[in-house]
Amino acid sequence: MPVLQAAATDLRSLLVKALPAPEGALVVPFPRFARALHVYADYETSMPERDLSSEAIDGVGLAGPTKWIRSLTGSLKLLR
Repeated sequence: MPVLQAAATDLRSLLVKALPAPEGALVVPFPRFARALHVYADYETSMPERDLSSEAIDGVGLAGPTKWIRSLTGSLKLLR
């Protein structure tokens, strides 16, 4: 699985661009605020109150059609 690098602002833009995901695709955001939560129930409770387009995003997991993923990540560099 390739891991790509991007600045936080680029990740947020990628997330906004990826949503809504096409049928058969998945978008899994990793928001920074989740690092401070150690109980899943707290995360689940706080999620509906958050606007991910304005949150700091530490990572985004993408699964789906290759063409769609490349359209979102084509300009990102491989993390080494």
